[in-house]
Amino acid sequence: MAEPWTPSLEQVADHVPTRTRNAAEPGDTRLTGTFSAQTEPTDEQARRHIAAAVAEVLGAVGGSVPAAPAFLGHLASEAASLRAAADIELAYPNRNADADRFAQLDQRAKDALQRLLDAVNDQGGGPEGGLLPVWSMPVPVWYGDYPL
Repeated sequence: MAEPWTPSLEQVADHVPTRTRNAAEPGDTRLTGTFSAQTEPTDEQARRHIAAAVAEVLGAVGGSVPAAPAFLGHLASEAASLRAAADIELAYPNRNADADRFAQLDQRAKDALQRLLDAVNDQGGGPEGGLLPVWSMPVPVWYGDYPL
C-alpha cells in the first residue's frame, strides 16, 4: 500500500528536470517535467526508485509517519523525492557532472531526512525515544549546599 505522502513522478522530476527529455528523439531538448516511457529512466524505473526511497524514509522514522500534523507528510514527501532523485542521478549517469549532482542531491536528501526525524521526535514519537519522559529540576537556590 502506498503511503499518502509518496512523492509523484513530477515531484521527483522537479529535482532532476534534465532526466525528463524525450530519449526516443535525440535532438529533442524539451523538458516534459515528468517521467514517461520515452525518458531515461522510464516512468516505471522512476517509480521503483520512489518506492525504495519511501521505504528508506519509513525505516528511518520507525515504520510510519504520523498523519498529524500535516507538515510531517510534506517533510516525508520531500525527503523521499530528494532520495529518489539522487538515486536516479547515480543510476543513470550521462556525464561526469552527474556524479557531482548526485553528491549535492544526496546531501540535500540526508538533510531533509534529518529535518523529518527532528520534527517527528519533536511531536513525541519516532525511533529516537521521543515518547520517553524528560525530567527537569528547578535551578537550586544559592544556599542549597550551604550548611545551616
